[in-house]
Amino acid sequence: MALSHSTQNKLFTTGYIAKGVVYCLIGIFAIIAVVGSAGEGSTSGPKAVITWIGTNPFGQVLLFLIGVGLLAYCSWRWYTAVKDKENEGSDKEGIAKRIGYAVSGTAYGVLSAHAFKSAFGGGGSSGSSKQDIIARILSESWGPWVVGIIAAIMAGVAFFQLYRALTDKHMEGIEGLGLGHDQRETFKKTGEVGLTARFVVYGIISYFLFRAALMDDPSQFKGVGESLSFIQDQSYGAVLLALVGLGLLAYGIFMFVRAKYERV
Repeated sequence: MALSHSTQNKLFTTGYIAKGVVYCLIGIFAIIAVVGSAGEGSTSGPKAVITWIGTNPFGQVLLFLIGVGLLAYCSWRWYTAVKDKENEGSDKEGIAKRIGYAVSGTAYGVLSAHAFKSAFGGGGSSGSSKQDIIARILSESWGPWVVGIIAAIMAGVAFFQLYRALTDKHMEGIEGLGLGHDQRETFKKTGEVGLTARFVVYGIISYFLFRAALMDDPSQFKGVGESLSFIQDQSYGAVLLALVGLGLLAYGIFMFVRAKYERV
């Protein structure tokens, strides 16, 4: 059943606002880690950000709202995949992209469930961690191959982020909307910087997934927060982490800008 344009735009707008909040906080925590005023674990991934939101005044309400927003994003990505809202087609490349939309939606659906669980008193735990899942896969004889395929997909996602940034593909959603020069430049720059930062983080995640597959060692896996810590531990790590943190903050702002101007 097709959704009305009004419903589609509500899912789109609500979902992208929630995603923007999460990425802005990840970026801010990374920057704070460089400044040195944050405590241990300040380089945070999405689930850690959700947990932090719950510690604030009206935390349960905020968690519920974030959960609703992320569920809207999940629903929109799945709708995009099933109804082919991006006109990707049914050839191999198109099917692969549509599967990617569904996978992205599922990931944010899991994050939404974590927010709801925390909001309703479920605590910070959310079942098995991603490292536990990788460990289960690697325990099978075919496990390293599967993890290797996941790593390859993640690498493809990383390079797709960079491709969108370098070719201005992220601008396609606002064509014909009649935005002013300043609005278009904000959209363009925050998209370029944000997508490049996502390329860096996803690239690190894919690298360690490959290591986990080759070494048959799930402890090699690093999520978003661990990837940011890895950047911080390198030579000139503070500078690199600050740049990536600013990039992720820019990506969060880019999500807000998309929510404000882009329509489906």
